[in-house]
Amino acid sequence: MFKLGLCSVTFREMSIKEVISVCSEHGLEGIEWGGDIHLKPGAPLEFVAGVKEKCRDAGLVTPSYGSYFDVMEQEPEEFEHILERALVLEADTIRVWPGWVRPENISGYQLEKLTHTSKRIAEMAVVRNIRVAYEFHDHTPTEGGEALLSLLERVRHPNLYTYYQLIRPEETEWNLNNLDQIYDRLAYIHVQANDYKRNLPLADFREVWQKIIERLKARGYDGWLLFEFNKDNSVGQLEQDLALIRSFIGSKTDTGGRCAES
Repeated sequence: MFKLGLCSVTFREMSIKEVISVCSEHGLEGIEWGGDIHLKPGAPLEFVAGVKEKCRDAGLVTPSYGSYFDVMEQEPEEFEHILERALVLEADTIRVWPGWVRPENISGYQLEKLTHTSKRIAEMAVVRNIRVAYEFHDHTPTEGGEALLSLLERVRHPNLYTYYQLIRPEETEWNLNNLDQIYDRLAYIHVQANDYKRNLPLADFREVWQKIIERLKARGYDGWLLFEFNKDNSVGQLEQDLALIRSFIGSKTDTGGRCAES
């Protein structure tokens, strides 16, 4: 069964209380808290624990911590703060950035740094039973399935995974092939669509999202679909995007606002 959640970065201008309220009102089950605004790596652990309790009171969980740890730029020692907060949140996955450089432009030094730090943070996390997952994003070393698998093969650590999202949304078959290629190392899905300049309604890419959901169903995926960014980053657009994805997965929102199987 799919689980639906929200990336808090979608509503950076909202308070933590407001983000939780939006999720509750729209039948979502979890929140990927972002490390940029809402839960920074330096946030006091007591504060983080308070956020977890607020989520629990609202019937929400935190499947992942959306850190902005840059594997190519930062050192493993800096990852410890992120791990501590993920533990308090009871998140099972930490999202990290592989750096801002396309696969074909990586220098030897950058590749060595990416390899070494990736392996080290994966080792640090596995002893705490937390996965590390790369952002799957354009203009990064994980731009597409082939690039992602090449990096994982180089690092060679079983505790490294990846998110999945549309990268070139108009290239339906390429995106579907990406999903097939990385599925065995898939952590969670980021649900969004953009044309490189702006975020757009999911309905603009209805065909590819319907096919993604169909392939996930066929493979028995029972993980999270985490809604991240939308047109104008508005609650109204979130409602429309949720309705579309729910129509694909065969679920509906009951009168209490919770997501129920149809």
